[in-house]
Formats: sequence, C-alpha cells, structure tokens
Amino acid sequence: MWNRLGAIFLAGALFVGCGEAPAIEATATAWPEADALFHAEPRWLGADDAYSVDLGGGRVLWLFGDSFIATSDAHVRSESRLVRNSIAIQNGYDPSEASIEFFWKGPEAEPASFFPEKDDTWYWPGDGERVGDKLYLFMMAVRAASGGLGFEVFDADVFVVENPDDAPPAWVMKELEMPSNDAGVIVGSASVLVHDDHLYAFGAQESEGHAIHLTRFPLPASGDVIDFTKPESLGLAFEDGQTELTVHHDRARDLWIEVQAEGFGASDLALRTANDLRGPFSDLETFYHPPESDRENTIVYAGKGHPELEGADLVVTYASNSLDFPTLLADTSLYFPRFVRVTLRAP
Repeated sequence: MWNRLGAIFLAGALFVGCGEAPAIEATATAWPEADALFHAEPRWLGADDAYSVDLGGGRVLWLFGDSFIATSDAHVRSESRLVRNSIAIQNGYDPSEASIEFFWKGPEAEPASFFPEKDDTWYWPGDGERVGDKLYLFMMAVRAASGGLGFEVFDADVFVVENPDDAPPAWVMKELEMPSNDAGVIVGSASVLVHDDHLYAFGAQESEGHAIHLTRFPLPASGDVIDFTKPESLGLAFEDGQTELTVHHDRARDLWIEVQAEGFGASDLALRTANDLRGPFSDLETFYHPPESDRENTIVYAGKGHPELEGADLVVTYASNSLDFPTLLADTSLYFPRFVRVTLRAP
C-alpha cells in the first residue's frame, strides 16, 4: 500500500528551515566522567549509533550499532567479534553516576547481534519510544553494497516489546507490519516521540542527501498495539540532516530542538530549533567541535540529544570512527560514544 505513497513523500507539505538563527545559544564541554559509563563492561569494547529511550523509573535503554564484543580474556578488539547491534540498560538518569548492563546474544566464544540478521540483511537501531506498557523500536535495514562505505540503508522495520520492564533476555518481542515506501525514507532512523496523540517518526531520505521527512501514526484509544500499516506523511521537515539525529521538546524553553553531526568526516555538532514539531526549523548552528575531528582518517557522526538524562541543560553524545580498520582495532580512544554537556541560553 505505501508504495503508492512515495509521491506524497516527495510532494508533501514543506516545513523547511526559515533561515533564521536558532532561538537559543548553546555552548558545550566534554564530559569524561560520563564517558566512563560505556567502559563499565570489559567485554563490550565500543559501538556507534547510541540512541537512548527512557523506560521510566530511572531506567534508560541504549541502542547501539556495530559493537565489538571480546571473545577472549584479553578484552581487546583484535580478539573480538563485531556484532551488528547490542543494547544496554542504564540505571539512574545521571550518566556520570549511573550503572549499566550490556546485552547481546550468543555464547561467550561466538557473540551475536541482539536483533538477529535476516539472510543478507542486518539491523542498525533507529530510535524508539515507550508508549504505556509497550516499547516500540525502529530498526534500519542494512545490506552490503559496492562503492561508498560498503553498505546501504534501504528500509525500516518496527518491533514491539510487550514487557519492557523485564530484563532484555526475557523480552517478548515481535515485528509489526510497516510497508516500505518508494521515496527512500527510512522511517524512524532519526527521532521517534509521542506528541498530540500520535507517535511521530523522523526519517532520512537516503536517496536525497539526507533530507528529513516526518511521519506519524495515531495512538490507539486503549493499550492496544499501534497500527503502523496506515502512516500519515507530513512531508519534508528540513534538509541537510543525517541518517541519525534527534528531535525533542525542551519544556523549559518551550522549543523543539534538533541535534545532529554537521557534514561528513571532520564533523561538528550542531542544532536547530522550531516553535512547532512540524517546523519551520531554523538553520543549523554549530555548538561543539569534537577533538576527534582533528585527527587523520577519523570521522565523527551520530550526534544525538538525550533529554531524559541529567547533569546538564542537554546531554549529547556522538560517535567517532577511523577509515583505517587496523587503527580502529588498536585505538580505544575511538568508537566509544562520547558525552558532551550542553548549556542553553536565550540569545
């Protein structure tokens, strides 16, 4: 059904940035005390992606992409397996004081992805949201490709967890029907949130230079599972996005804030704002220059805001990687998500 809606994605209402500066000024500093959180498990040796979902009661779910899992007591990346995804549960909202437990599947000598592969397709997590007693997780479907970085994100799937208060190994999880679209929009690759009796999902249009589109799904009147078979496209939210980014509502300032990495490679972290979830959004404004961006063959990406976390006006993470795989194996200053503390002020 949704194949016929591809044209709607391309011709929907435009809510493009109006060219104005963001309605806030942001400054940021590194937060090494919080970085230690992701070094708490000696077998988990780094990952990217790093979406977070507030599960309530001080519990935060982390969703990671390609993850190094040690296969020997040496606990080094050269003696590890790179699984396609992993997750963690953080206890406590301040990452500099919280505890964390990581999860993947498979035996100790052969770790495997928490969300299993399907034939030649694997999953990198998009965002997720808890709605009532259910947890909804959007997944980017990925496959190998010639050229570029050797992969392509070509579709999105959505899963529901019926018992998110239980430990992840006991989760009852099933895939829900969400038809593909012809426009190349990866629904939920970016932020997912509840607003105005709907679940909203931002998604990157991979075929159009990461233009960001907005889709929504009505919430059921009771605790029933959300119906994802009848999406409503709200059109283009803004251009110059990324496959992974976040949008959230800042209650203290009554603003919608979008956070992302800006550009490719030696990237900065940037944000834009809007008075309404559907825009128009301001132009991007840089607020932090990751030191990894000054290193040769290093890329910085996956900038995200985590409004449920405490310790700053806004807590942000980003990922770093090396285009040289031997360097990535040896250099553990890369590929662990990094925390940034952001201060927000009126301009």
